[in-house]
Amino acid sequence: MKKIRSATINGKRHRIVWRKLGREKADGLAWPDICQIEVDERLGPYDAFDTMLHEYLHRSLPDIEEDKILTMANEVTDMMRKADLIKA
Repeated sequence: MKKIRSATINGKRHRIVWRKLGREKADGLAWPDICQIEVDERLGPYDAFDTMLHEYLHRSLPDIEEDKILTMANEVTDMMRKADLIKA
């Protein structure tokens, strides 16, 4: 899995930081004030995809509630798995 270091979200460059997030008890975090997303470096490709999508959605759709973001990310990730684009 290639660990990208940046991504464009809503026309703004965001830094992607891969690190252990055990203390935070999260797979990923989004920091809108500094345009940064953090992803737990221990995740496999399937969970990393789901987490990155989840955090991307938070940054793209900041007014959407957490449960809806979670559902959208999980549905897209599952669709990609069923299409054999990512492996669980």
